[in-house]
Amino acid sequence: MKTSIRNMIASVTLALALAIPAPALPQSRRGDRQHNRTERPQPEQHGNRRPDRPGNRQPDRPRPNRPGNVRPGRPQSGRPATPPPARPGHVRPTPPQPPHNWSRPAPPPPHRYRVPRPIPRRPVAPPPGYRPYVHAPALRSILGITFGTVYASALTYLFNSGYTIDGYADNTIYLSDVTLLGSGWPLATLYCNNSGRLASAQFSYYTGYSSLSRYNQIYNLLCGTYGSPLSLTADGIARQAMWYGGGGTGYITLEFYFYNGSYYTTLSVST
Repeated sequence: MKTSIRNMIASVTLALALAIPAPALPQSRRGDRQHNRTERPQPEQHGNRRPDRPGNRQPDRPRPNRPGNVRPGRPQSGRPATPPPARPGHVRPTPPQPPHNWSRPAPPPPHRYRVPRPIPRRPVAPPPGYRPYVHAPALRSILGITFGTVYASALTYLFNSGYTIDGYADNTIYLSDVTLLGSGWPLATLYCNNSGRLASAQFSYYTGYSSLSRYNQIYNLLCGTYGSPLSLTADGIARQAMWYGGGGTGYITLEFYFYNGSYYTTLSVST
């Protein structure tokens, strides 16, 4: 009896095994997919690098010649070395050269406020009771030029020092926008004597209204440097003060006056 039951169970198990199909293995599925996929041509690879990645050079692929890719002084494959363009400001221009010996006169252009004014004469003798300031500096030069310098040398010095020379003629040098005693003077004139040597200089400041501010400023500065003036005069709105240089070297005159619709403050330095 037991033997017949076992034989029956074995028969049923065998029948079920034959009726149910076995599942396919995963490896066989991947194999079938690879077999059914269309084969794509692979690009030719050079070495171990993929040419389709950014940064990988392909020898058959032309590269544009971009500005900055060429380094001057270094050999380039297939491209000539070109020098970089000159940058503005790196090339220093050649400074202008002064005229040869300043022999050809060049009068200044007309200027409304450039009015010739005679240099006041040096006092023959100081007034009674005048005491020179012992700490007063000597007056031996003006604008860095020693009095007695020849005409052409004075022009060359002014030119090389960067002064604006408006003109020169008849032993006279015309300047503009000069700084002296800490103040700006729109007009300046240097005079040479008959021997062609620097003898005096004059600086002018002008306004369209009456104001003694510039005059008082320069007056106080000169008093602090050269002491009390040896002469001081006033006539209406006009003013004039005069100082000796240290050791009797030269003299300075400061003036304020009205002329041709303008008010002038004029500083004169002479030997």
